Amino acid sequence: MTTTSAAPVPWGGDRWRGETAWPGRTSGAYDLAVLLEEGMTQHAAHPPYSYRLVKKHGEHNYPKGISAAMELMSMPGHCGTHVDSLGHISVDGCTAGGREIESRQSETGGVAVGSVEELPPLVGPGHLVDGEVLFGREMTHRDSFGAGELEAWFAGRPAPGPGSIVLFRTGLMKHWRDPERYLGTGVGVPGVSLSGARWLSERGVRAVGGDTASFEHKPEWTVPALDVHVHLLVEAAIPIMESVYLERLAADGVHDGFFFVAAPLRIKGGTGSPIRPLAFVPA
Repeated sequence: MTTTSAAPVPWGGDRWRGETAWPGRTSGAYDLAVLLEEGMTQHAAHPPYSYRLVKKHGEHNYPKGISAAMELMSMPGHCGTHVDSLGHISVDGCTAGGREIESRQSETGGVAVGSVEELPPLVGPGHLVDGEVLFGREMTHRDSFGAGELEAWFAGRPAPGPGSIVLFRTGLMKHWRDPERYLGTGVGVPGVSLSGARWLSERGVRAVGGDTASFEHKPEWTVPALDVHVHLLVEAAIPIMESVYLERLAADGVHDGFFFVAAPLRIKGGTGSPIRPLAFVPA
C-alpha cells in the first residue's frame, strides 16, 4: 500500500521534540471530557466500562482513625472521550508509514507499532467548527463536514494550520444519555467526510476530534464508514479524538483563540486511550 505519512517516532518516557505556540495569560479552561461512569453510552464495538469500589472506608482501618478507599476499573481503550492511536486501523496489513502490523501484535502486548505511546502531545491552537451554526439548524445523518463546508466556515475566521487541533460539533452530545439517538442506531450520524479529512491533512493539523463516537460521516447505518479513519490515521498519521464534550465551548461562542491540551495514557500496545482534554481561553 502507499501512504503519505512518515513513520512516527516513539517518544514515550522520553522528551517530545515539537513546536507549538503556547498561550500567554489565560482566564480559565473548559473541560472537554465526558464523565466515565457505570452504564455510560459506548460504541457497540467495544466492551462496556465498569467500576467497583472494592475497598470502602470503614472496612479496613489504619491507626489514628484513618481509612482508605480504592476502586477497580475495567474499560476499553476506546471509551468515553478518547483518542484513536495510529495502530487502530490498518490497510493491507500496514499502519501509518507503511509499517506491517499483523505479525507485530499480541493479546497481552497489544500492537507493537502505532500504539498510543507513539502519539505526540495533543497540544496546539484550537478551532471549533460548530455544525449547528454552520447549517443554521440541527444536523442530521445526511449532513457532513466536507471541504466546501470547511471553506465556508473558515471564510473570515482564523484558519487552521500546521500544529492546529480542529474539533467538530454535530450537536449529538446533547443526547449523550440517550444511547440510541447519540449513536444514530439504525439511522446514521453526521460527521467529517473524506473531502473534509483531506482538507484538514493538507493544512498539516496535529489532531482532530468530534463529539460523536465514530467521528466520520456515516449516512447509512448498514454501510461501513471507515474512509476518513483510513485517510487520517493510516495515510496522514493524524490522530482522531471521539466523544469530545463541546457543548459548553459552543454555548459560549468559543470557536477559536483557545489552546487545546490533551494526552493519552501511556498504555503499552494501546490502540486507543481515554483522555481528558482541556481548552484554555486567553485572559
